[in-house]
Amino acid sequence: MPRRHSMFSRLASFRAASIGSVIALVSACSSDNGSGSKPDLPAGWEGAQAVTDFAQAACGGSADAPGAPSESIDASTSAGSVSVAYHAANFRCEQSVQGFVRTGPKSLDFLVQPVDMNPAHPAGCDCLYEISLAANASSGATTITLYRRWDNSGGSSNPVEVGTTLVTVP
Repeated sequence: MPRRHSMFSRLASFRAASIGSVIALVSACSSDNGSGSKPDLPAGWEGAQAVTDFAQAACGGSADAPGAPSESIDASTSAGSVSVAYHAANFRCEQSVQGFVRTGPKSLDFLVQPVDMNPAHPAGCDCLYEISLAANASSGATTITLYRRWDNSGGSSNPVEVGTTLVTVP
């Protein structure tokens, strides 16, 4: 019988180790890298909130292609909210991005940046994406500004203003 007990003990240890590995893998793949840490935001964006109404379309071409469109934004409003369409967003191929919003007295600033700011093996190509973001807004005149930030592969990356527009939120 001791042999059987030993085999069950090894099986239980293996199962516990396997479950622990799966938990570690799931945690490592989560958006906060399993550390529970805050997102990697640039200076001045510490209080920004993640944009929950966010969509990134598939790659629509390269910024290096002849006649490629320039990055731009369009904004629209509905009762208590602002929607922003970010056209020709220039990021790496197959790079998932995310949005953040910070609010001012009569302004909303959006930041779009990669989910992984420090990729181990960054793609050597770029893509143009269509991105949509939306956030709640107080009624009245509101200045909307969208910033883009690339990953840190070439060194620290600061946000670049893509566009600003004034809207009236009903």
